[in-house]
Amino acid sequence: MTSTKKIAGLAALILTALAFMLWLAGLLHFGKIAPGTRALEALPVQGRVVAVQETAIPQELQVLGAVISKSLARVSAQVPGRVTQVWVEAGSRVQPGDPLVTLTATEYQARVHQAQAAVAEARAHLTQAAANYKRYQFLLKEGAASPQEFEAVAARHKSAQAALAQSQARVQEAATLKGYTVVRAPAAGVVAERRTAVGDLAQPGQILLSLYNPEELQIEGEVNDTYREAVKVGSPARLTVPAAAWQAELPLAEIFPISQAGSRTFKVRTGMIRQHPGLVPGMFARLELPLGETRGILIPQAAVHRVGQLSMVQVVVDRAPRLRQVKLGRQLDHRVEVLAGLKPGDQILLPE
Repeated sequence: MTSTKKIAGLAALILTALAFMLWLAGLLHFGKIAPGTRALEALPVQGRVVAVQETAIPQELQVLGAVISKSLARVSAQVPGRVTQVWVEAGSRVQPGDPLVTLTATEYQARVHQAQAAVAEARAHLTQAAANYKRYQFLLKEGAASPQEFEAVAARHKSAQAALAQSQARVQEAATLKGYTVVRAPAAGVVAERRTAVGDLAQPGQILLSLYNPEELQIEGEVNDTYREAVKVGSPARLTVPAAAWQAELPLAEIFPISQAGSRTFKVRTGMIRQHPGLVPGMFARLELPLGETRGILIPQAAVHRVGQLSMVQVVVDRAPRLRQVKLGRQLDHRVEVLAGLKPGDQILLPE
């Protein structure tokens, strides 16, 4: 009897285990929903659907540059002297002839006085010599003086004239040197830099300050030699000076024929910039130079969504929008270049 119960229990256990295994294998359902498919309704498309097309995209070369002044003038001292006054500061506007720096003039004023005294003395000698010359002319005519005596008097008269002219030239020279003690602006412009201060000793040729004309500014950049054949005089260049929030388009006016040995680049310069109060020489600038066209995909900037650090667009597939990651290139006005993620014929969704 006991043996029969053990066999029945073992059989029941085996049947239970077998039933459990069949259920796991999916052969027994017991109310479980059978797997299958169900057609989902397409989500409503909200927005405007646009077909992606390939189009011509202008190619541009970005070049680093700087604002320069074609009329940058370095003003230097012409005579030695100690600086007694500086009339301007960096940024001051000046007109031709305006005083910039004054040097000590004591020595040159003394030279002027000495030369003027010499002129007075020479003029007195000439007055006496002229009187003698006139008198001996009369005596020679009357036969009261010999030709030799007249010639000697005439020579002294001529020498007195030469002495007066030389003294007058020395006065002019001394006055000119004295005038150099006031360093004046050679042209209208703005003081770009001041390199001297009161008390400094200035020497001839020493630069005291520099001026530039704000109406004669240009943008200068350096282009790699690889693009020399592609860059032409007259080509339009898009210019940006971030520090002054300035943008413009100007033609290239100069292309330097010589390349820099170290950098393997050549210089280009734009035409003159119309006066802009925020631009000064030395500011960082960018130049975008045209290099022809290529084929690619441009989409409206409004179609791009930012998801974290990713750029996404909504692509319409089976009448339903789906987010797709794209790789973007340059932005051209209100459109942006797509480098990867879309192909011609794709349909993207634009917000209303």
